[in-house]
Amino acid sequence: MKLSIALLMILIMTGICWGATRLEGYTEFYAQMSGESRVWRFDNPQLLTEFRFISTPWPNTEAFLKVQGLSNKWDNERWENFLFLKEGHLKFRGNHIETYVFTGQDRFWLNEPLLNVVSNDIVKDDDYGPKAQGIRLDFWDVWGLVGTFFYSDKSTPYPTVVSPPVSAGNVYAVPDIVSTDDFRGARLKRSFLRDRVIVGGTYARKDYATGKRDFDEVATGDFELALGELINPLLRFGRVTLIAEGGANLSGWLGNRTPSGWKVEVRDVGIGPLTLIANAYDFDNDFYTLGLARGDVWDDNDYHGHYLQLDYRFPKKAINLKAWRYRNKPHTFTSERQPFEETGGEIYVEFVHGFKGRVEYKRHINKDGIWPNLLFEVSGENNLVKIKTQFRIKDLDTEYQVRVFGFEANANLTEQWKFYTRLLLVDEKTEARETIFAQLQYKGWDSAEFFLEFGDWGQSNDLVNTEWFISHENNDTTRRIFKAFVKLYY
Repeated sequence: MKLSIALLMILIMTGICWGATRLEGYTEFYAQMSGESRVWRFDNPQLLTEFRFISTPWPNTEAFLKVQGLSNKWDNERWENFLFLKEGHLKFRGNHIETYVFTGQDRFWLNEPLLNVVSNDIVKDDDYGPKAQGIRLDFWDVWGLVGTFFYSDKSTPYPTVVSPPVSAGNVYAVPDIVSTDDFRGARLKRSFLRDRVIVGGTYARKDYATGKRDFDEVATGDFELALGELINPLLRFGRVTLIAEGGANLSGWLGNRTPSGWKVEVRDVGIGPLTLIANAYDFDNDFYTLGLARGDVWDDNDYHGHYLQLDYRFPKKAINLKAWRYRNKPHTFTSERQPFEETGGEIYVEFVHGFKGRVEYKRHINKDGIWPNLLFEVSGENNLVKIKTQFRIKDLDTEYQVRVFGFEANANLTEQWKFYTRLLLVDEKTEARETIFAQLQYKGWDSAEFFLEFGDWGQSNDLVNTEWFISHENNDTTRRIFKAFVKLYY
C-alpha cells in the first residue's frame, strides 16, 4: 500500500503540471492562557500551516493533496516540528462509475439499511487522525445494479504516547506500534418495479495478519418493499415501507459458531395527520465485531428489543406531538445485563416572530430504578441574534435529582464582529456549579479570521443534555482558559 501512496503522489504531481490547478490553504496561530492553578500562565503555543492542491489533470479526474506543517510547544517541553501528508486522493468519474485511490480519508461507508455491520469511524483507523489508505469504487446502472467496494490497508505506525505525539528520535519516545490490518467491504443492490422492490447484500472482512483464523467477517442480506404501492388497499396508509436486514458473523476466531442478527422496520405509515415508525431486532452474542462495527462498542450483542414512535401534526397549526417507546432486553440476564426501557413524549410548538417551544418528558427504567426526565426549551432567531434557553430536571424525584439551566446565544454585534456564548448551571442537593464558554470572532478581513475564546466548549456542547458534565458524580466547573486563534487564508 505504501507503493500505491507513492504512485498517487506521482500521478497527482504529474497531473498538476498539465491540468487546471488550484492551490489554497491557511496558516493558524494558536495559544492559550491557563489559570487552572489560580496562577495565569502562557502555554501550548502552536503554529499550523496547511496547503491544499486541487487539480483536474485529465478529463473526469480530480487530484487532491493536503499537506500540514505543525510546530508545537506543549507544557514547556519542546517537541519536534512536523511536516506530513494529511490526506490525498485521485478520483475518476465516468457515466456509471466513480473511483478513488486515497490516503487519510474516510471512505468506508456502505449505506446499509439497518444493521450497520460496517462503521465508517471504526474502519477509518481514526484513533489519532484518519490514517487508513485504500481504494473505493462506486458504480450504478450496470446491468441494473448499484454497488460499492473498498479495500484498505492501514499499515501505519503510531506512537503509544500521543499527547502530544513524539518522534522516535525524542528521548521521551517509546517504540511505535505498527498495524498491518487489512479491510475489504462490498455492497450490491438492485431495484425492481420502479423502486417498489429493492434487494441488496453486504459483505465485509478485516484481516489482522496474525494468524489464519484471526479475522472478522460478516455477510448480510436485505430487502425493501413499498407495500402501499404493491397492495392497493394499503395505499390509503401511505407508502408503507417494509425494510428487513439479516446476516451472520463468519469470523475465524468464532470457530464453528456463526452468530446471527436481524432487524425489521416499518416506516412511511400514515393515517391522516398521524404517522408511525416501528422496528424490532435480535442480535446473538458476538454478532457485531469490534473490528468492523460500533455495535460491539455499544454493547448491542446478545440483545433483542423494539422501538415504536408515533407523530401527530395538528392540521393547519404549527403544533407537533411525538411519543415513543424503546425496550432493549438481553438474552441472558446477569447483574450487569438487565433490560432497559424508555418511554417518552414531546410537544413542539412554533410561535410568532420566529420563536419555538418544546416540552419533553421521558422515563428510563433499568436495574437501578426509574429515572424520569423533564425538559423545557424555548428558542428564537432574527437577523441579529439566535438564542436557545433550556431547563431540565434530571432523575426527577430521586435522591440524585439534578436541575440544569442552559443558555446559548449567537449574535451579530456588527457586520465584522460575531459573539457566541453558552452558559450551563447545575443545581444539585449539596452543591451548585456552572460552566461558561464564550467566543468572540472578527471577520472584517477578506482573507483572515480572528477568534478569542474563554472556557472549554466540551463542558456544554449539548447544553442541558451534556450528560457527563451534569452528572451528580461530576464536580467540574468552568475551566479558566483563554484561547486565541488567528487564521490567514490564501
